Amino acid sequence: MLCTSKIGIARRGLMLGAALAVLLPRPAAWAFDPLKIGGERGTIDFSIGDSKLFRTTGSFKHWHGMVNVDETDVPKSQVDVRIDTRSIQMLDKQQTDMLKDPDFFDVENFPEMTFRSKSVERVDPNKLKVTGDVTLRGITKPMQLDVTVLDRKPDAPPGARYARFHGQGQIKRSEFGMTKFLDVVGDTVDISIRTDAWR
Repeated sequence: MLCTSKIGIARRGLMLGAALAVLLPRPAAWAFDPLKIGGERGTIDFSIGDSKLFRTTGSFKHWHGMVNVDETDVPKSQVDVRIDTRSIQMLDKQQTDMLKDPDFFDVENFPEMTFRSKSVERVDPNKLKVTGDVTLRGITKPMQLDVTVLDRKPDAPPGARYARFHGQGQIKRSEFGMTKFLDVVGDTVDISIRTDAWR
């Protein structure tokens, strides 16, 4: 009799556990999936110069990365971006060729620029502060990206857009050994990343 009673309690416990598993809300699927980002669905643009009247603008055409967003524990999220510096494109060919030279990006010796996050902080429901390291010309320096998350679609199927990101940050080119024409153009480089993220 006692054995039968214990079996009944165990069965009721299993049924309750199964019911809770169904009823309790699950985290969004994209919270655990690495999301792809890249030049085929996004842009990395930059502008150089401290004067708004005289600024040099350009972009990188070939780049890719991963965004690992953990909605249940945002600080565990990660961002990793790799940029092909040889894909730099300026307003004209002369500018493009100049920035590929050793005085600037030195693309023959340093064909890749990277950003790797070290911390991610939620500022408000749609904004994140991503702090990480930029490595350029073999030199690594910290950078902060202020990221806005737009148009979330966590139920999107693989290949479709899960979300859209817009990130903004700044670096000083002199910190990466690019000191030519500092007095003419300036030192500050504003960086803007706009991209879809997909599974």
